[in-house]
Amino acid sequence: MTNDLIQETIDRMEQDEFNRQHGFRLKQLEAGHSVVEVELTPAHMNLWGHPHGGILFSLADIACGTATRSLCGCHTVTASSSINYLYASMHAKSLRAEGTVIKKGHSLVVVQAEVYDNEDNHLMTGQFTMYIC
Repeated sequence: MTNDLIQETIDRMEQDEFNRQHGFRLKQLEAGHSVVEVELTPAHMNLWGHPHGGILFSLADIACGTATRSLCGCHTVTASSSINYLYASMHAKSLRAEGTVIKKGHSLVVVQAEVYDNEDNHLMTGQFTMYIC
């Protein structure tokens, strides 16, 4: 993986309106692995004051997409996913999603996702299948 690919991925993340609106930031990118973080605001919370499940899912999805991109340097989209919510964090200030490639094929890549809060509570686990466009 080249420094140009890393910088291009960071630039794309920063230019993406969805990522900007939600405050998602790419913190680490290496071959087959990505870490994406978000500082939580009231807009990220559900009506019970927990981080909304959709925010956890979106963060994991982006971590898996950027982990895939680190190996192929191309455009990818999510083909399918299966997730499990493990814990409802009451006092989270930030979230961290890690995407790790398990298997890269010709057109599909299987990626493991894990989401943690700032206290390292394990909030979500999942497996994403990414399609290489």
